[in-house]
Amino acid sequence: MLEKLKKTFKDFQEFAFKDAVLGAAVGIMIGTALKDLINSLVDNILMPPIAYITSGINFEDLFIVIGKGTYENIDAAREANALIITYGQFINSFISFLILAIALYLLINVFVKGIQKRLEREEEKKKKPTTKECPYCKTDIPVKAKRCPNCTSEL
Repeated sequence: MLEKLKKTFKDFQEFAFKDAVLGAAVGIMIGTALKDLINSLVDNILMPPIAYITSGINFEDLFIVIGKGTYENIDAAREANALIITYGQFINSFISFLILAIALYLLINVFVKGIQKRLEREEEKKKKPTTKECPYCKTDIPVKAKRCPNCTSEL
C-alpha cells in the first residue's frame, strides 16, 4: 500500500513539474495578468473619453428591459428583479476582447518573427561552406587554412 502511494506521488511529481506543465502555468498566469491590464485600459483609459465624446454616456449603464416597466438605471431594474439585457457591458467586453486579440496578435507576431530570423541565421551558417579544395592536391581542407595539411602548399 505504501509503495503504491509512493509510486503514485512520484508519478504525480513527474507530471506536475514537467517543463511543459510549468510553462503552461506561467502562460496562464501571464495571460490572466494581461487580461486584467487590458480590462483596466478599456475601463479606465479608453471608455471615459468615448463617454465624453458621446455626450457622457456610460456604456456600463446601457440596458434594455425585457417585458413591462421602465427603470432609471440598472440598479433599479435589478432591485425590481426585471429581466434586462446589459448591452453596455457587452460593448465594454467586446472592446476588451478586441484589444486583447490585437495585443496577442502583435505579441505572437513579434515572437514568430524572432524565431524566423534565428532560423534564417542558422540556415545561413549551414549554407556557408566549411571546407574548400586545395588547388594543388585537390583534397578538402578547412576554409580558414593558410597551408594545406596534405601537400603543405601555401594557399
